[in-house]
Amino acid sequence: MTCINEKIIDSIHQIENLLFCGDILNETSSQPLINLRNQLKQIDDEYDLNKKDEIESLIPILDYFEINSFCHFIKLYSSVIPSTLVTVIFDIVRLKIYNNLIVYPALTDYYFNLSLTYLIADSTIDYLIDTKNILSNLDEEFLHLFSSICSRSIYVKTKISYSIYASHKNIPTFFQLNNSTERLLKALITYLNNYFFNNHQKYQSYISIFKWLINMANVYGFVPYLVNTGYPYAISQWMSLEKIEFKDISLELWSLVVTLLHNLVRHWMGVEALNKLKMIDTLKEWRENYISVISITDYDENDQDILMAYYLVYSALLEPKELKKESISSIRKVLDYILEQTVKAFDSIDLTSGAYNVCEYLDGLAKFVVNDTFLIYTISYEHIYELFTEKFLLFDTIYELTALNTIICASLYTIFWSISFLPEYSVKLKLNAKFVSSIEQRAKTQSMDEHAVVMRRAAKGILFNLGSTHTDMQSIEDNHNDEDNSKVKVMISYAHKDTTFCKKLVTKMQERFQGDIWVDFNKLSPQYEDDWEEIAKAITQCDVILMIVTENYCSSKSCRREVIHADKRNKRMIPIYQGKDYKADDWFEIRVGSATWVRFGDKKNDEEVMEILLGLINVLDKSKKNDEKLTSSNKSHLNIKSETNTINMINTQTVETISSASSRPIIEIPDIQSQPETTVSNATPTSSIEQWTCEEIQQWLHLPPSTLQLSSGRALIAYMNLLSYGDAQYDEYEHRMRHNGISREQFSNLISSFASVRSLNNILTITPNKFFDEWTREEIKYWFQQNKLSDSLLNTLDFVDGSQLITYGKLIIDSPVRIDQEYDRLRNHIGNDRFHLNEYARLLSGLKKIVNQSKSKEEPVSCNIL
Repeated sequence: MTCINEKIIDSIHQIENLLFCGDILNETSSQPLINLRNQLKQIDDEYDLNKKDEIESLIPILDYFEINSFCHFIKLYSSVIPSTLVTVIFDIVRLKIYNNLIVYPALTDYYFNLSLTYLIADSTIDYLIDTKNILSNLDEEFLHLFSSICSRSIYVKTKISYSIYASHKNIPTFFQLNNSTERLLKALITYLNNYFFNNHQKYQSYISIFKWLINMANVYGFVPYLVNTGYPYAISQWMSLEKIEFKDISLELWSLVVTLLHNLVRHWMGVEALNKLKMIDTLKEWRENYISVISITDYDENDQDILMAYYLVYSALLEPKELKKESISSIRKVLDYILEQTVKAFDSIDLTSGAYNVCEYLDGLAKFVVNDTFLIYTISYEHIYELFTEKFLLFDTIYELTALNTIICASLYTIFWSISFLPEYSVKLKLNAKFVSSIEQRAKTQSMDEHAVVMRRAAKGILFNLGSTHTDMQSIEDNHNDEDNSKVKVMISYAHKDTTFCKKLVTKMQERFQGDIWVDFNKLSPQYEDDWEEIAKAITQCDVILMIVTENYCSSKSCRREVIHADKRNKRMIPIYQGKDYKADDWFEIRVGSATWVRFGDKKNDEEVMEILLGLINVLDKSKKNDEKLTSSNKSHLNIKSETNTINMINTQTVETISSASSRPIIEIPDIQSQPETTVSNATPTSSIEQWTCEEIQQWLHLPPSTLQLSSGRALIAYMNLLSYGDAQYDEYEHRMRHNGISREQFSNLISSFASVRSLNNILTITPNKFFDEWTREEIKYWFQQNKLSDSLLNTLDFVDGSQLITYGKLIIDSPVRIDQEYDRLRNHIGNDRFHLNEYARLLSGLKKIVNQSKSKEEPVSCNIL
């Protein structure tokens, strides 16, 4: 067999000599073509399975011979064939191969290798790197033919098996980076530079080469090959063209450039390389140039595809803290398009719609929804929440079957983590037993696969937000009792990007602070993010939480859920800022906005600020000791359940004491803001007060049972009437409430709540059922309170009757533009510090319900609809 192989190689050399230097058409008995035919026939006749490897070694040689001979033969006789017919011949060959790939997809490897053989040849490389602009029509035809075949082969491969495209684990072997392929990839950059920066000639091969590169980068495992050969830098140079040069580039080609860029940012190496080149700035400038070009024509779907790819790239490169600064008005059309395509992709057999697979749309959405405005807009899209829930439950059960399923599932977990931060939706999620069960199971998985890690982290975050994290409360109590309770316990919450500052803060505190400091890098082992149960215990056990509030902190979902966990447990929180200008995000202001804060690097030096910080903690220490004395004196008079309520009440009092302490002469803190705010009642009534039970009264009052014991709703009404006069209020506080640990602020809030609930009770008693347009001003006020909307918002909108409320709702909820504009208007009127997205989301949700129900007046609806 080896002998025959040598004869075949010799025959090929003779044919090439005749083809390039002699007369290949001379018919002789020793014609090398005849010899080659006979030698191949002998192999076929004497086929031996054991010699398959030797036959396989001949294939690359024969492929090269076939291509080389074909190219030379066409060039030899092209002079006698019209150029248009030459193009037609090439098109016929190309389209015939396309059809072969459709019918026989198993031929993809053969055609890919055949075309790659041409592309890596020295003659091809020399042509690609020719900087003298000597472009041959025939060379262009060959380049277009083989780059097109290469591109189509990869495309068919990914259609056969999507895991080739999506897998992060297994890199396909049909293309490998070696000396030959590296030369090719670099040569293609030189060739494309020639187009962008020199003559801008309109040859088809530019398009086919880009499509081949796009399909190559479509394979996740191949992206590093393009990164290592310089494509991030090349793309940044192409997109940095001067505006005057920009118009010479076709929009079709720009679409391919952005699509290639999008494929690169799917891999972390691509993101890292492009961020080093400050690609965000280049993207912004490019978009301005692009918009100026398309403004002279009608805005069509192709332009929409380009802009969507642009924003998918933008969201991949942009840090979450930067993405949160984006305005909804700038990407509303893009979000609408992504959501529309997501729905269509989920409905399709192959999970694709338009230019992308559903996982790419979901990945983009997962990044966009870190911006609360984008999140609210997204889940307000028609039926999208229900669709995401349905697909989440489906793919969570089959996520391991394919790489595509895994990626879809990971994106949905990330999206639902963001959704779970919204109170309205966290309630819905918590009531979905199947959803919670899936989340709990995923939180327990131990796999270290990158997607499994993402899902486990998101699952734990969702459970935190739903209040479903199960920590061992007994162990918490045991640990608490074992420690010295006379010491104040401080927990530090921070973003890991701010570790340097945090460590400096801890070092300074340890020099002067005698209490216990809990911070993850001292108490836990890496990776800290997986120790949510330990963090939950730390929050539960601590007396005060110091929060290092930066852009990194507000952009971190992990930090956000720590804040929520602390807020739900009424923990004392002290935000710590750096620098003069930073202002926390809306979500943080909602949760912690009234807390006393300190700021390093502002007017005072760091030593002064540290003294202030330690002073605040010491105030808490004094209050804590007072709590212990009060708790001890009350224990003999209360049963176990009452004891728990009393301790909770004392903790509430402690929070007030510390908040107000910032204005006392204990410590001089001119730059620290404090807005003590105490809420006595947890909920407004949904039925007449007379119908309330003893338990409902106690829940509404939120006071220890020993403080105020009322047996029924009628008793509560009688008590409220007794306290309707100033003298009675003074006597009640001085002779009873004050001695039970109730502060003046709490008692004042209690009296205020009595007035409000009396008014609301009158509404429920007199007009229990009405159509919305028949509501009075008082009923509208009740609706606002039921939806937890502020008096500031009520007074700003100033509705006189229900018909005005319905008209306002119809004008707002049916127009995304008005939704955005109205939010800005209300914030400007009420104040950025007092009106936030959460409240606006509740307003929109309530308006949507009453508008939908007001369309049908078949049955009256109670005014207590939430």
